[in-house]
Amino acid sequence: MKVAFFRPKSRIKELDKFKQAGFEVLNAPLLDTVVNEREIRRFSRACFDVAIVTSMTAVEILKEFGAIEKLKGKRVIAIGSKTAEKLRSNGIDCDIPEKFDSRSIVKEFKDEFRGLKIALVRSDSGDPVLCEIGDTDEFCIYKIVKNKGKEQLKLVEKVCKGEVDFAVFSSRMMVRCFFEICKSLGFKGPKCRVIAIGPPTKKELRRFGVESFMPEEYTFDGILNLLKTIA
Repeated sequence: MKVAFFRPKSRIKELDKFKQAGFEVLNAPLLDTVVNEREIRRFSRACFDVAIVTSMTAVEILKEFGAIEKLKGKRVIAIGSKTAEKLRSNGIDCDIPEKFDSRSIVKEFKDEFRGLKIALVRSDSGDPVLCEIGDTDEFCIYKIVKNKGKEQLKLVEKVCKGEVDFAVFSSRMMVRCFFEICKSLGFKGPKCRVIAIGPPTKKELRRFGVESFMPEEYTFDGILNLLKTIA
């Protein structure tokens, strides 16, 4: 059973569990990250009561630039269990929301955080819905750029020709990049079953006319469990 992913090379280890479960993994990173040092410096000077950290990448960048200490003693919300693990391994206590999509996070914490200053630590392509949680200051400490090289074109072509069984998408921007490549190659979209990691990604796929499966838990562990039931 062939499963196509589009994860960054720095996250390739996440896919080992799929190989161990017997799936044939194909991966070509559609997105890459570029650090925004100006935003990191701004975060280091900021005053806030609560920080919402949306990814492992954000944690790694804060650590690399010596800004992770800013989180100590603050209420910290980690989006995703892997983000939480990375924070805790750096001595930062944190909580995890019940669900990891922006709309659910706003619903869960909006009343609790009323009157508090909230720092959103994330990429430049984060869901704007999360800003509805309260008095927020957004720190886009890295930007996401698209990769459209030969490696990417080759895998997108396989997905569009039905030469894989599943294609997995883990962000809205990943979906957009995929369809930009589709268009350049003269294809309309995937000819295989599609999995979206969560509601925003599923909504973006639907915008391009693609229906998708979605795991109960919006993580790669959730995707693996889903694959085991539908493959």
